[in-house]
Amino acid sequence: MPFDGVLTNKIANELNNTLVGGRIGKIHQIGWDTVVIQVRTAGENHRLLLSCNASSARIHLTQRQFENPDSPPVFCMLLRKHFLGGIIKRISTSGFERIVTMEAEVIDDLGDRSIKKLIIEIMGRHSNIIILNKDNYIIDAMKHVDNEVNRVRELLPARAYVLPPPQDKLDPAADDTPDMLLKAASESGRKVESFLLDKLKGFSPVLCREICFRAGINESKPVNKLAFRELLRITEALRSLMDQLTGKDISPTVIFDNTGKPVDFHCIKLLQYSSHKSFDTISAAVEEYYSLKNWNEFNTQKAKNLHAMVSKLLEKCEKRLAKNLQTYEENKNFDEYRLWGELITANIYSLAKGMDKASVINYYSEKGESVDIPLDKEKSPQQNAQNYFKKYNKARTAFLYAQNEISVIKDEIAYLESILFAIENSKDTEQLSEIQTELIEQGYIKHMDRKNKKTPPAKILPLKMLSKDGFEIFIGQNNKQNDKLTFKLARHEDIWLHVKNFAGAHVVIKTEGKEVPDSTLIEAAQYAAWFSKAKSASKVEVDYTQIRNVKKPSGAKPGMVNYVNYHTVVVAPQQPDLPTS
Repeated sequence: MPFDGVLTNKIANELNNTLVGGRIGKIHQIGWDTVVIQVRTAGENHRLLLSCNASSARIHLTQRQFENPDSPPVFCMLLRKHFLGGIIKRISTSGFERIVTMEAEVIDDLGDRSIKKLIIEIMGRHSNIIILNKDNYIIDAMKHVDNEVNRVRELLPARAYVLPPPQDKLDPAADDTPDMLLKAASESGRKVESFLLDKLKGFSPVLCREICFRAGINESKPVNKLAFRELLRITEALRSLMDQLTGKDISPTVIFDNTGKPVDFHCIKLLQYSSHKSFDTISAAVEEYYSLKNWNEFNTQKAKNLHAMVSKLLEKCEKRLAKNLQTYEENKNFDEYRLWGELITANIYSLAKGMDKASVINYYSEKGESVDIPLDKEKSPQQNAQNYFKKYNKARTAFLYAQNEISVIKDEIAYLESILFAIENSKDTEQLSEIQTELIEQGYIKHMDRKNKKTPPAKILPLKMLSKDGFEIFIGQNNKQNDKLTFKLARHEDIWLHVKNFAGAHVVIKTEGKEVPDSTLIEAAQYAAWFSKAKSASKVEVDYTQIRNVKKPSGAKPGMVNYVNYHTVVVAPQQPDLPTS
């Protein structure tokens, strides 16, 4: 968990320095487990966020604006009753425990001034926000805990507030801790990281790994297998780290993996990571981490939901296509029924009821060969002829309907595959919202919530970059962008590119009246291959032509076009550099 005891201690000090003496103004509960308190101090307004969410419990200042619920929950009303207008006296922690106490001087029901406390316990799924009176009795807790859940520590109104049982760990800032670690190391078979985590109060796995990294020790090695000099390096790294953590010169940092995803944060620079971003305050680092984390999770879930919905639509289309292909095959010889009906009528004088077949000359054939036509013994020749004419009409109708449906369904499948491609390659909320809006406009999503109707997603532009020869290349990121790029932004003489027989982006080279060199054409084709379903192939066919040869069929869905007079080039997919603008 990123919010460890050491960081909790540091952020409490930071908040204490910023908010002490401030007056509590507005209080809002923006979720069932999150509260935002406005504090005015030194002529500035600050927003303090407290969350007891199981996966993201935290406390920090925030710059974000949050939407408030129409009616405040009961817990929010209690917070307002007991803390509105109060003056913050102190924000503190107990050592390196993940418990922050905010004390405020307020006016009680009798008009007297008294101290009330707001406790936030940052302990994973046991996290909580608790209101205490001056005598440390619980006024209320955001999450009630009765004796069926915890026999030792109830968190219910009118109960005395009791701190969680202390952990039997060493204070990392104590002078004798290094010696205690040396003594305990020889008796433990735990890995170094786990050993430090078991012994040091307030330390998270990331800090334990940081000690190992600074000491040059493999964190997975059993601690009792380390040489004495290696143990000394660990204790020296601990002292150095604690000097940094207890000093004033901190460097709040957010850590990223090689994909740009935030993986951790802390109040100091972690040397074990190479990709990081520094901030002026711990609050700023914490907010950046959780904003990106929640944004990534929201986008991932939104993309999954859209992908699942479109995949289901695609599956239905493929079933419809299979059914219509079967109907097409079963009825493609419909004209044979008409021929048999006409031949029976032409030879009706030689046929009689009770015959099981008619062997007649096919007058429509140049060779004039004989044809055996199955007959129903229970029917007269006239009735058999009429039956074949009925079969002809029915089969012809089914064939023509299936033929038309096959064409329509194939177009729809191509469109849905292009939507899936856009979802899989979307990078942010705006792109996903644009895809969602397109699906709403095309009738695949029946309803849009009121908020989206009031505030439509911002329109984002196609990617733009310069070729090595100085030509502008534009790349559409979804169907609506493809349409806008091809039919609004591009001119007739510009070059249009698209991967052959695969869903993908429309790519346009702006010619500006100049002749486009082969090197730019190949470069744009490589980008077109990269932004397509065929990006994993070693070689890809890419068609190119002038914009004037690209047409949108009447009634076609976004991104769907026809083109003529094209040429094809075979290239290897190539990811472009970041856009220049």
